[in-house]
Amino acid sequence: MKVTIARTAGIAAAVTGVALLAAPTASAAPEDIAVDITDDGNAVVMEVRYDVPGAVLCLMNVLPVDGTVPAAIVGPTVVMGGDDGELRATVDPGKYTVQWSCSSIPSFEQWGTAPPLTNGTEDPTTVTVTDTSGPGGGGSSGSPFGS
Repeated sequence: MKVTIARTAGIAAAVTGVALLAAPTASAAPEDIAVDITDDGNAVVMEVRYDVPGAVLCLMNVLPVDGTVPAAIVGPTVVMGGDDGELRATVDPGKYTVQWSCSSIPSFEQWGTAPPLTNGTEDPTTVTVTDTSGPGGGGSSGSPFGS
């Protein structure tokens, strides 16, 4: 009997692991999250508002418009339900494409752009940064422990 339980638990864990590796889909209600992407001085800022119980884990990639290598990668940042969060990247003046994703915890619903998601819920945003100094400070920032 113990072997059957252990074997069943092992199979369940393996199936769960495979499900986590599968390509995610965007299936969450769009009104559950609000994302605003702007420039602020010499920074690109992503403000996140999550309006349901739980939490979301968010990431932001800032790429030069015609580039493939990110100028900044910020996150992961945890935003709790009912709270606001901010991801901020200090960049040089220029035009940038902002790609982002937020995944709910623990239900793994997703919102964001493609890429990084396979099936995006939004289009990437273009931001023009003109200032060489400002509230962004120096270097890319983003806390892996939330805001």
